[in-house]
Amino acid sequence: MGDSDTVELWSPVFLTEEATDSSTCSLDKGAWTGLMNRTAHEGCKRLFAKVEYEEKTLYIALGSYTDCSGTESEYTRILLPQWALDVLSATGMGDLGVVTWLTEEAFPPATRIVLRPHDSAFYHSDAKEELEVALTRIGVLQKGQTILVNIQCLGDYPISFDVVDLEPANIVLADGEEVVMEFEAALDQPPDEPPRPDTPIPESGFASMIADPVPFVGPATGRRLGGVNRVTADGRPWNPYRDA
Repeated sequence: MGDSDTVELWSPVFLTEEATDSSTCSLDKGAWTGLMNRTAHEGCKRLFAKVEYEEKTLYIALGSYTDCSGTESEYTRILLPQWALDVLSATGMGDLGVVTWLTEEAFPPATRIVLRPHDSAFYHSDAKEELEVALTRIGVLQKGQTILVNIQCLGDYPISFDVVDLEPANIVLADGEEVVMEFEAALDQPPDEPPRPDTPIPESGFASMIADPVPFVGPATGRRLGGVNRVTADGRPWNPYRDA
């Protein structure tokens, strides 16, 4: 692994069949089979493309093969989802780029991921498992990039997420044993709305990395059994041990 090849970058809109995975890149069957044969002896579970176009770089997982044949070309065609083309500022119409194939061992497992959704609708949906699956499918996250996730429980509504911060490196494998997931306020969230609390550290495993949001309960007031609120004369919450 680590060999670099010049490739043509294409958009899925030029596929003869509809693309079903917006998280990975695709090759035609011949190129995909050849790559699998080249790497079979290494026993790697997944392959990732390091795609370089002009001065930008993107890391993306390899999916299954598809029919992206067309006019004859001396270069291999690689199909990238639209969000990936946007990251590279590529047209998706045969731009020449350079791809280097890497295994998952090239990336450190994530221990902390900070995301900022573009749409607060994410907070009003039961999309935790969907996001977890999407991050695992995307595989590699890069600080500063924007990823797109279709939320099925919102009618397959696409929501973009900015990758605000990562640990322990700026490029990580989103498959750590224990991952702390945090969210910043959505881009469309009103400025007077309180920020969303950080998600607590999960007990174990990537599957439990996103905990239920902590509700904002406002300032505390002294509450006695029976539901009666009590405050002192100067407005402080009643403390039965100090103010009794």
